[in-house]
Amino acid sequence: MDTSYQKDRNNRTSLFFERPRLNSLFMEAVNYPLVFVCAGAGYGKTSAVHDFLEAYQTDTYWLQISELDNAGTRFWEHHVHAMAQINKPLAKIIDKFGFPDTTEKLSHYMAMLHNQVGGKRLVLVMDDTHLLLDSSILRFAEYVVHNIPPEHTIIVISRSSPRINIASLVSKNQVFTISEDDLRFTENECAQYFHQLDIPIQPESLRSIMQDTNGWAFAINLIARSYTKAPGYDGYLRSAMKSNIFEVMETEIWGGISGNLQQFLIRLSLIGHLSLDLIILLAKGDGELIAELGRQNAYIRRDSYINAYLIHPLFLEFLAAKQELLSEEQKRETYTIAGDWCGKNGFKIDALSYHEKTGDYEKIVSIIAELPYQIPYDIAKFTEAVLDRAPAQAFNEVEDLAIIHLRVCMCQGLWQKSIDLAEQYEKKFLKIPGNSAFKKHTLGGIYYSWAIVRTALCITDDSYDFDNYFKKFVDSVSGLDYPDKIPLPANSQIGPWIIFTGSSRKGAPEACIAVLANTVKLISGHFNGRMAGEDVLALGELQFYRGDLHNAELSVRCALDRAREHKQFEIIHRSLFYLLRIAIVQGNYAKAEQALKDMKAYQDENEYANRFTNYDISQCWYYCALGLSEKVPDWLKGNFSPYAYTTLIENYANQMKARYCYQTRNYPPLLSYIQEMRRRESYLFGRVEMLAIEACVHYKTDDKKKACTVLREAYETASPNNVLMPFIELGRDMRTLTAGMIKRSRAGIPLAWLENISRKSASYAKQLAHVVTEYKQTNSIPDNIFISPREREILNDLSHGLTRMEIAASHGLSINTVKMVINNLYDKMGAENLPDVIHIATERKLI
Repeated sequence: MDTSYQKDRNNRTSLFFERPRLNSLFMEAVNYPLVFVCAGAGYGKTSAVHDFLEAYQTDTYWLQISELDNAGTRFWEHHVHAMAQINKPLAKIIDKFGFPDTTEKLSHYMAMLHNQVGGKRLVLVMDDTHLLLDSSILRFAEYVVHNIPPEHTIIVISRSSPRINIASLVSKNQVFTISEDDLRFTENECAQYFHQLDIPIQPESLRSIMQDTNGWAFAINLIARSYTKAPGYDGYLRSAMKSNIFEVMETEIWGGISGNLQQFLIRLSLIGHLSLDLIILLAKGDGELIAELGRQNAYIRRDSYINAYLIHPLFLEFLAAKQELLSEEQKRETYTIAGDWCGKNGFKIDALSYHEKTGDYEKIVSIIAELPYQIPYDIAKFTEAVLDRAPAQAFNEVEDLAIIHLRVCMCQGLWQKSIDLAEQYEKKFLKIPGNSAFKKHTLGGIYYSWAIVRTALCITDDSYDFDNYFKKFVDSVSGLDYPDKIPLPANSQIGPWIIFTGSSRKGAPEACIAVLANTVKLISGHFNGRMAGEDVLALGELQFYRGDLHNAELSVRCALDRAREHKQFEIIHRSLFYLLRIAIVQGNYAKAEQALKDMKAYQDENEYANRFTNYDISQCWYYCALGLSEKVPDWLKGNFSPYAYTTLIENYANQMKARYCYQTRNYPPLLSYIQEMRRRESYLFGRVEMLAIEACVHYKTDDKKKACTVLREAYETASPNNVLMPFIELGRDMRTLTAGMIKRSRAGIPLAWLENISRKSASYAKQLAHVVTEYKQTNSIPDNIFISPREREILNDLSHGLTRMEIAASHGLSINTVKMVINNLYDKMGAENLPDVIHIATERKLI
């Protein structure tokens, strides 16, 4: 090992401590041509590499670079000296050869290196490469890195991203990077280090050290050396550690930089984003300032992979302590520039935070206005807190601020708070004299939001009065320019189901439809067809769930035509979704695929905010129905989203995640989700669907008693309004379940209902089988039919002409069991009758 390293080591962070995790990482790293070890000062980069290589026991060339090495002659002398430590003959040759300053000489140099070292394993370490600035030396380093023989490894140690181009090596997966995160001490490593030094440390003190240092080796070493003088970390030692580190930073860094950079670094400590683009904006394009920043690599480094600067947390704390040196105008300018940049680059919460600091509520409104009407939950929650803190006067001056306050509460399902705010703002703005556009606009937005709240609460209180608030909305905004001054979302928003009812009370769906029809007439008539078709779609939805498919299709197509005429995308999509489901009942593959194709065609409509989410949800339903769960969009295969409120799109997605769990037989999370659904509000149709699925799950897992109980619960919930489709769409599983319940004389469900559902679900299963078969044929998917040994025996008997009675007697089975097996064969083969079964079985060589 080069002695230049040994001399320098005394000035470095040196923890003579074995870390198996880090050793394993280096063992993997040396299999790569290039290892890049990048971290700021005090992370123990050099020590970690040295300690590993000592144990690795291979020839190691170590070049310790200094600022003086930016001259070709000086660099070459240093290089020759380092090479002499491991290969004196080669050192003599390259000393005479001189610094290779041309491409031809570089090629010759690499040939000499290869000839002299041969196939012997060699590790070349270039330490502190961030100090290299000379272009000819950088070209030499780049050439060596790109042309190193495969049996050698180069380890580049640096405080910042290299100034050499290694993009092609990265793309070929020939670079192994060890970062600050890898070099940080874990809590367990820190505990072992203190134990090695015979320093007793309490768990709570260890956690405090890790929290303060974030595993920074320099700070941990400093604490360890001070521990014997001041036992116990909290209190004196904790403050002393920071004080000592801040003194080092003050001496080594702060005193050596310009006043402009000092002020600039303090400004950077105000914000959490250090993108190069943002830093250029903050520096107002001052190239000299940015260049000086780039040279500060002890606690600041530029990460070229993310094109941003990283500042050590303790250096940020050091800088934060100096923020009082900034004027209020400097702080305001920093927050404004950062807020604008974050808003444009998708960091909405940070943008909101910065604009709150400057009191710029107009920009807060503009950020929220760009989001979908259903604001993401985390943004809504953050904005709620911002506006709760906002001064009352801001709501009198900033258009839409009060409306946004209502919206962010609504998007979290905070209905009572939304109503309280609506009442508060209604009183506030009604007291304003006159009839200004600002007043009318704000009151209109309040009433519109109130109407949405009342629509959502129909699910829990079974009271349908939302049309009254829509009427107030229309009256308030009369005379304002549409659409510029009317506080309406870009497109009509609807929940998971069109009919906003959670009650199983007989007639509740019709009551909701009647009020919805009043609302559609009112809104559509005043605002260029907004909500057009929604009332007819609601009627079609009820007809669908009652199994009246002929009239349902007529209503849905009518709704689709009206919605298309006025570009009501949510209504268009939901109409197509019902046409898809109707097509499956009809066994019409072409119609089902056309519905999906028509949905996809709307993905280019930028005004349709939920276009991708809704399309994925429809795909999930379709592929789960077809038994092709592998084609379900990945995000719908994940965990259930936390519950917010049943009208929100996250809960619509949860319904589809439940279907995916059912299809893939992942029952525990499915049953947990349904159990949670029982404890809160839910749509009538969605609740019946989940209860029907749960009953089938219990039957499949051989809990017949529980299956009977849950099916009865589902029946009692559905029967007042004659809801049938949630049972029918479960096809073969529901047919099997109802057949089992028919046998149970005390099921508590009318026999006629069970027989009706059994018959219709069996028919659905056959039609679905046709769709599945045609899908697989169209997409060249092998349509394998798997039958059980029992099914194969009975299939053979049928092919030999035995009757059901003869088959039952032959195998000692009941006649009902034989019938059930034959029905299963019908479903699996998509057959309509016995000749079809025999024909398909013969064709597929099942008999």
